[in-house]
Parts: sequence; C-alpha cells; structure tokens
Amino acid sequence: MAYTRIHGIKTTLNKALDYIENPEKTEEQLLVSGYNVDPLSASIEYRMTAALAREIKGDYTKSGGADNLAYHMIQSFAPYDKITAEQAHELGKKWADEILQGKYEYVISTHVDKGHIHNHIIFNATSFYDYSKYDNYKVAAHLREVSDRLCAEQGLYVIEKPNLKKKSPTHYEWEQRKAGTSWKAQIQSIIDKAISETNDYESFKAALEKANVEVKEGKRISFKITGTGQERFCRGDRIGEDYSRERIIERLAEPKKKHREKVMPPKAAEQGAAAAPAATTPRERQPVFSSYDRKIEWQAQRTKLAATKELAAALLTIRQEDIQQESDFDIRVNSLLEKSSGVRSTMAELSGKNQQYKDAAKYLLAFREYLPIKQEAERQSPFTKKRFLSRYESELSAFDHAAAQLEKLGVNTNVDPDKVITLVKDQDGKISGLTSALQEVTDRISSIRKAHELVESIKQEPKREQDKSRDKEQEI
Repeated sequence: MAYTRIHGIKTTLNKALDYIENPEKTEEQLLVSGYNVDPLSASIEYRMTAALAREIKGDYTKSGGADNLAYHMIQSFAPYDKITAEQAHELGKKWADEILQGKYEYVISTHVDKGHIHNHIIFNATSFYDYSKYDNYKVAAHLREVSDRLCAEQGLYVIEKPNLKKKSPTHYEWEQRKAGTSWKAQIQSIIDKAISETNDYESFKAALEKANVEVKEGKRISFKITGTGQERFCRGDRIGEDYSRERIIERLAEPKKKHREKVMPPKAAEQGAAAAPAATTPRERQPVFSSYDRKIEWQAQRTKLAATKELAAALLTIRQEDIQQESDFDIRVNSLLEKSSGVRSTMAELSGKNQQYKDAAKYLLAFREYLPIKQEAERQSPFTKKRFLSRYESELSAFDHAAAQLEKLGVNTNVDPDKVITLVKDQDGKISGLTSALQEVTDRISSIRKAHELVESIKQEPKREQDKSRDKEQEI
C-alpha cells in the first residue's frame, strides 16, 4: 500500500530540494533524478520558468492567484512491500509522469534511510509547456488512485475499494485501524455520534466533553481523547476532511436542510422544448440531399434500428461530407488523415523552434535582471566583497547559471529578451490555431467513422432478421 500526500511550497524551495536530495538518504544521490531539469539547479530553473510565465501571461498573484513556488508529493511504500529502491524510483517517475502529463519540471528522489522506502517529488508550480499554474484543487484522490493502480500492476498491496474522497492513511494509522487501536478512528466515531445527537455547535462540544474528548479552539479545531495514549491534540482536518470546524458546522445543519426541486410538468416541458430554437452549427457548405442519404434514412426507418439522434447525426455527416456512395467514406477519412498528419508535422516543427525561443527568453530575462547585482559585486572592495557575495548569493548564482546556459545555446547576451518573448507569443498563437484545426479534423474523422458504422449496421439488419426467421423455422 502506497501512502500519498501533496502540499504546496511557498518560501522554502531551496531547503525542500536540499532535504530530498540529501546524499545520506539517497545512496549518495544515486536515487535522485530530474525531468526537464538538472536536480542541482532545479531551484533556479523553477524561478526562471515562473518569471518568464509572468512576462508572457501576466502576474497571476495580482488577481488573487496562488503563490506557490512548487508542490511536494510523497509516495511511501509499506515495510512489507517487496520492492527495491530502484523499482520504487521508476514507479515514482511513472506516477509523476501520469499526474503531471509531461508539462512540469520535477525532481524525484527515493529515500532509503528509514524502515520503509519512499519517494519525494518536488515539481514546479508553473508549467514550462504552457506557463499555466498547477491546479491542486481536490487532486489528492487522483494521486492515490493513480498510485494504487501502478502499485497493483507491480503486485504490491493496495486497499480494495478505497474511499478516494479521503486522503490515504499512513502505514502506522492503517495498522492501528486494523488492530482496532487507532485513536483517530475513535475520535471520528465519537464526533459522528455527537453530530447525529445534537443540533448546534455548543451542544456538540458538550457531547464531546461527556465522551472524554477535549476540544481546543484556535485557527483550526483540534481534539484529544483523555485517558488514552494520545499525547497531543490533533487537528480536525488531519483526522479527516469531514472533521474540520467548517465541515462539522455544515454537518450539524444538514438534517435541517430541505431541498425542494422544481419539477416541470411533462406537458410544459414538451412545450418548452418545442419553443426552444434548434441548435445550429457552422457549415462550410449547404448540405446536398442525395439519393444515397435518403436511401439510408429509408432503410433505417424500415428496420427501426437506429436511434433518432444517432441517425440524424449520421445523415448530417453524410450530407456535409458530400458522401454519394459507400467508397466515399474511406476516401474522406484517408484524405483527412493525410491532412491531420501534415498539421501534426507543422506543429512539431513550430514547437521545437518555440522551445528554443522559450529557453533563450528565460535565461535572457534572468541575465538582465541580475546583471546590475553582478556588476555591483565586481565593484566591491576586498573589505566589502565577502559580505556582498553572502547577501546576494542566490541572485549571483542565478546570474552565473543563466550566463552558462546562454553560452550553451549560443545566444548573445546582448539580445533583447522582450523581442524573444514576442516571438514566443507569436509562435504560441500559431500553435494554438493549429491545435484547433487539428481538433476539427479529428472530430470530422470520428463523425465519418460513426456514420459508416451505423450505415453498415443498417445494411446488416435485414440479413440478421432473415437468420432469426430461419432459426425459428428450424426449431419448429
């Protein structure tokens, strides 16, 4: 069973990366690797990617956006899981690749210094692919679902029919629950009972007091069972999603809530549907009613095989694509497949060039931002230089890294980053347009294939009816 967690990193990115890359925990960093980033310079790269994203998409924090620098995912395997550190590392990479879809830089490390093997993954909160911020809203269940599936594929133990709406328990908590000694489970049971027997918050707290549960109010509500082995108070949201103060108050009010759904009478619903205007879609040309589609419609009505919506959609496709005979289906599909292949090839070429522009823009921005500090450092006297270097260590490291990367790319440091950013935006616009065009072609191919399948099914129906009749005659 793999225990999974995720939390945001707002200010301590350097410390977090240093911790997970600790040589003593990762077999001298043999169990450390990165995706689209060198683990040793990940902190600098993450910040540079975020800076370029702000230049291209604007500063999201000014509009109330999240200000996380990165996210930290943990995947911890049970002590009894038969898995090596190397296998755990590869499984962790598969987990991160599926969760992040190849759009975010990340560093993964596998720790082997404790009684169980566990992966740490710190990924950039800003995508290097499209400069969007990672949305971690209700992602915990998805992390666990993907991790459980990958573990099952490796023959590792997983919980059968887990409640994916809740965070996965730690291995210790899971063992305590199985043994019936989990104080978290006891608190959950007591709180559930108190909520079912009370109607307001004060009565709820009084019921907990009678059940020997202490309540500590603060920014968050915490609980502790007196006279047990529980040494410290535990926050409600750590016990479970339904045990925060806000959720408890909601649950206390739930029995009083009455939901009344307004149901429209059948006749009124029919009248409303009849009055509503039919949805229209843009067409390249007016459909031509050919003898072919009329024949298909007649056959469908005769066999009563096709549902009305499916038949209508198929006939619309046949008319829009000007399909006059059976062979036209394959001709149209092959033509569109060739077109989509050309679009994909163009997109790949543009994306490759644009990635070069993005890399250049990222390092040029950093070079320009930190150049004044570098110049000031060079002007320092021997008496003040050491102190200055200590104060601006991270900025100077970023400048040196940017200069080294620009040299690798063969980009002159005098190039204006704003001009390169303009190129990036222009290329992004072209790629976005091609993406829409590709989706349109893909949808057309899918519609033609569905129409063809329906036509084949309609044509086969008389034969199936004949076979049924023959079988009945033989039975008689």
